[in-house]
Amino acid sequence: MPSTADDYRNAALERMGDATQLKRLERYPLAMYAAGVAVECMLRAFRHQDLEHQAHHDVAHHFRACDAERLGERARAKLRGPVATVHLLWLNSFRYSHEQRLRHHLNELKYYTRVKRGADVLKVACTELMDAALQIVTVGDERWRNP
Repeated sequence: MPSTADDYRNAALERMGDATQLKRLERYPLAMYAAGVAVECMLRAFRHQDLEHQAHHDVAHHFRACDAERLGERARAKLRGPVATVHLLWLNSFRYSHEQRLRHHLNELKYYTRVKRGADVLKVACTELMDAALQIVTVGDERWRNP
């Protein structure tokens, strides 16, 4: 079933809501997965119409494929950092990961060596990913409503 840009935008908003609820329930792996899907959906909503979908689940590729005119240079500049964060922290395969496997993946990244001793690495990663995803979805939605 082909999706329209409107479908992707609406799905992004729903998945971000799902991610927020899952995080509240401390279901961090699923919250992270849903947040990444929300980002994918929002970026697909802005995909340049002349480009075929070949990004698979590469958030950075989706970002590069956005129609510069529709997204706008200002929004593009705002999203560079959050997109880099999601690109680093999110994998589509999180949907298959149990909590221990995800913790192992985060430790392999060595991204969280700065996390305070005793802090929950998974919770910190989830919070950082969710913050970046929310920024992407919010900026995308603002651009959608006010082109």
